[in-house]
Amino acid sequence: MGISDLYMSVGQKRNISHFANIVRIAYSDSVITEEEIAFLQKVAKKYNIEDDKFREIVKQPEKFPTISHLDCLERIERLYDLIIMARADHVVSVEEVSVLSKIIVGLAFPLHKVDEIVDCAIKIDTTESNLETFEQAILEVIKIR
Repeated sequence: MGISDLYMSVGQKRNISHFANIVRIAYSDSVITEEEIAFLQKVAKKYNIEDDKFREIVKQPEKFPTISHLDCLERIERLYDLIIMARADHVVSVEEVSVLSKIIVGLAFPLHKVDEIVDCAIKIDTTESNLETFEQAILEVIKIR
């Protein structure tokens, strides 16, 4: 951990944690495609992750723990990004589902609903729906309205 990491805001630490989770999904099938790299670059820009931090996270995403202190809608938004990454190469592999399940647990979704959440999230066509539609579907699964 560098000295700059000590002075990082909680929000930026959450963003880095989320980005590292997305990288874990990208790596889960052992290959990062051009589509996945493009999505990683887009997310890094969205969360103001600088190039040196981007390279560090892509090189060793496991160095960055999952931070779960988010409200429900923030967790669903993070899940939405994760699903988009899982689908970036147009195939959701068994390995990606496994990593996704672990991250969902780390994000503090209800443990007894993890499999249902994964199934629902994968079934939603993120190219045809938006974040709001995705949120409503996941809220229905976890029974929060």
